[in-house]
Amino acid sequence: MKVFDKTVPFKDQKYDQLKKDCRAKGDLFTDPVFKAEASSIYFSQEVPEDIEWKRPGEISEDPKLFVDGASPDDFDQGEVGNCWFIAACACIASDDSLWKKVVPDHKDQEFSSNYAGIFHFTFARFGVWQDVVIDDLLPTRNGKLIFVQSKSKNEFWSALLEKAYAKLFGSYEALSGGRARDALVDMTGGVGELVELEEWTENDKKKQELFDNLDEAMENNSLVSASIAAGAGEIEAKLDTGLVKGHAYSITAVRTLKLGKGFVAFFKSEKLLMIRCRNPWGEKEWNGPWSDGSEEWNQIGEGEKTKLDLSFGDNGEFWMSFDDFLKNFTRIDICHLINTSFFSMQETWKGDASIGEWKKPDRCGGCANNTESFLRNPQYLFEIKGKEKTVMISMEQEDTRDQKDKGAKNNTIGLAICKADLNREYRMHDVIEKVASCSYTDSRSVFQRCKLNTGRYLLVPSTFDPGFEGRFMLRMYSKKDPKVRELIEEEPPKKSGCCSKGPQMALQISIYKADGLEKQDAIGGADPYVKIRVGDEEYQTEYIENTRNPEWNERCTFYVKKLSDVVFEIWNWNIIKDELMGQARIMAASTKFQDDKPQTLTMLGKGDESKQYKPGRLLVQMKLTRDFLEV
Repeated sequence: MKVFDKTVPFKDQKYDQLKKDCRAKGDLFTDPVFKAEASSIYFSQEVPEDIEWKRPGEISEDPKLFVDGASPDDFDQGEVGNCWFIAACACIASDDSLWKKVVPDHKDQEFSSNYAGIFHFTFARFGVWQDVVIDDLLPTRNGKLIFVQSKSKNEFWSALLEKAYAKLFGSYEALSGGRARDALVDMTGGVGELVELEEWTENDKKKQELFDNLDEAMENNSLVSASIAAGAGEIEAKLDTGLVKGHAYSITAVRTLKLGKGFVAFFKSEKLLMIRCRNPWGEKEWNGPWSDGSEEWNQIGEGEKTKLDLSFGDNGEFWMSFDDFLKNFTRIDICHLINTSFFSMQETWKGDASIGEWKKPDRCGGCANNTESFLRNPQYLFEIKGKEKTVMISMEQEDTRDQKDKGAKNNTIGLAICKADLNREYRMHDVIEKVASCSYTDSRSVFQRCKLNTGRYLLVPSTFDPGFEGRFMLRMYSKKDPKVRELIEEEPPKKSGCCSKGPQMALQISIYKADGLEKQDAIGGADPYVKIRVGDEEYQTEYIENTRNPEWNERCTFYVKKLSDVVFEIWNWNIIKDELMGQARIMAASTKFQDDKPQTLTMLGKGDESKQYKPGRLLVQMKLTRDFLEV
């Protein structure tokens, strides 16, 4: 399914019609949904009596939506602890294409003769863009805004954007505490990823891999922020380094810096990994090595400084070495803006999306620790074509922030990827092999990036414990279309009509490996694959390059009315014409169907050579059952 391809009015409030009605009556819009009253500010405490709701024209003599366009400096935090939201806003304010999506028709919304006290903003929620309408009554104390405000006292887009976001979740207090990646996803429709930095500091190879991942993310215009974990009572605590716990810092660049000057830099330079961060509040910068004006900058030439676009000042932006960054920060939030456009010079991806649900009695089985119920979760089949491919998977549960006042909490969620049968059409009831999984978390979303070989796979999203219900949005991206589809039916019907019988048995065939195959080329190798034929059905494994001892570890499940011969053929792949290397046949009357143990088959020829032994052996296993829920 497509996601974020349409915009719907939040709470069915249609901006154009509401503004038209206000203009016709000569009234300023007053929002009946998100009222200018105490419950829109706090749900857990009393609102101070000195707070007044005022329109921008009552706060400033010359109110503007924007003063000199959008800028990361347009956001100063107010009395609600929503620095995660501020950091996200600072990120999107740096990119015209992003903030103009959040603030639609921004020129028409500017304070002018068309002003009617009504504004609207769009946010991405669960696969659709929500158009949120607000009035411009803002909470103030002594004539000054108490929440987000711009450094330009007559600029109001930041305050109005915050109000629209607060309306989306029910109150300003609901915005207290959060993750920057969630706000970034809400304002871009991107895919969120959490990086716990302690997992990347064990050696230089891991550090370089993380640096390269960040470099790639920045190259692809992803939005990135970093923070320092804060315990109870530590939010806003300033460290001796100048950094602040709990703040979300935007990451604005990563660079590899050459130390030295002139010929020294050219012929014998030491390279240093560097990262640039921004504190959205424009103060309290890093004061360690490579901070503004520090002596370390004397180690590099003017050319390197120019490449870095180096400038010093109390603007909240600073450089630090990547090693120092890893020592001081604990988390990174990334919002991937994944490019699926065919007409793009940047790296492109193919994507699929689906809305699913954990639901009682048989679609909320918990994580893989619950071996009896794990596969009683939603199941999604996908495939990887060609050589090893990187796959990115995002699973996002419905946000409970708008239910904070009722004590609602996120589910603890995660996902697992298992191998699937080559011909799987119905839900799986046993696990072949788990190939990837992510840590379970009560975050709004989880993200998994992994490399998979050619084949078919089963994706199982779940809550940690069984029995928890909820909806989720699944998004998957690969270089080729992964063709994601949900497996719905448990089994094929055993009756296909009033008189005709459907399948009565399931035959599960595992193809493990072969050894000692005949060499097929001058250098003594082969590119073998296996064809499996049961009755009229035939499937084949992928070929394995340049080996006479291949391992496939694949499986097929056949649903049959009655037993028939099973034929295994090993072929050598060629560009022009494939060649048969040998075959084995298990007759329908054979007792081998009852073994359910690994069996070694010897290879024979075909046709005139059907009684001649061929080099090589094939290891397989078969399971025959009348209970379809066993397979």
